[in-house]
Amino acid sequence: MLTLPVYLELGAVGLGALSGALHALRRELDAMAVLALSICTSVGGGMLRDVLLGQTPAALRSSRYLLAVGACAVLAVLFAPWLSRLHRALDVVDALLLGMWVVLGLEKALAFQLPLPSAVFLGLVTSVGGGVIRDVLLGERTALVSPGELYATVALLCGLLYVALAVGLKLPAPLAEAAAIAGASLLRLTAMWRRWRLPHRFDLLQLLDRIQARRPRGPP
Repeated sequence: MLTLPVYLELGAVGLGALSGALHALRRELDAMAVLALSICTSVGGGMLRDVLLGQTPAALRSSRYLLAVGACAVLAVLFAPWLSRLHRALDVVDALLLGMWVVLGLEKALAFQLPLPSAVFLGLVTSVGGGVIRDVLLGERTALVSPGELYATVALLCGLLYVALAVGLKLPAPLAEAAAIAGASLLRLTAMWRRWRLPHRFDLLQLLDRIQARRPRGPP
């Protein structure tokens, strides 16, 4: 049976549970809501990945995932007054999660010998799935469909970087994982800090007209 790196899976699940708990605590929700958001954020993307691959979700096949989520949720409730003050930490956790779940989705897709475009797509779905479910439950607009938000774009670039390093250059998996996760996290945090936005639309004809207008005119 396929086994993904335990350190990466449990790390992603733990951080996902922490992210869900922080989002719940920020809105002063009760303990059950903290647990529910922790579960959705931590294993939601992985469940979507496994369902698309025709598998029973890993979070249901092994008890360690839900136990890890439960432990993180309990700790979050116990240390709620302290955690609720960590506003910037939430952005860092979410940025790390984005890269980690891309890599986990990609690695499983490649292990199933899916074509590279399909593997990158599955990594993208895995990375944004948990956050989308969390935001829907909170009644918020998810970053996936926020105008100009560099969220799915960062996940896509992370997937392409991992493929280039692990498949193209054949670097060792831990090195490719670390580089892709670090790259995604730094890009996501920088985009949030600098308020980078994607254009809402791209008018090619207008761009060509501007280029034509800037060209120096020759003598008549």
